[in-house]
Amino acid sequence: MSEKEKMNQDGVQEQAKETKPAKTEKAKADKPKAAKEKKPGFFKRLGRFFRELKAELKKVAWPSGSDTLKKTGIVILCVIVVGVIVWIFDGIASAVIDALLSLFGS
Repeated sequence: MSEKEKMNQDGVQEQAKETKPAKTEKAKADKPKAAKEKKPGFFKRLGRFFRELKAELKKVAWPSGSDTLKKTGIVILCVIVVGVIVWIFDGIASAVIDALLSLFGS
């Protein structure tokens, strides 16, 4: 058996607890402070954000003007078609409700 393992009276192995030196605990406590001090200022982070934003927008595949007009026309046409369908169903529902009210209404 190794020095770190011991057998207790029931025959179960127990691990000996290792003690950590106080220096590592102190070093760990100092790390968050050091990391916080190295954090760049607000305006540097804001400037980096806008530089990265500009770089990402350069990577975007922008559509051409004619392609944009075609797709805009398709969207407008679809909105009109759906509006007409809703208008028709609304007229039918209104007529049905009026007919039911005239039959059973007082």
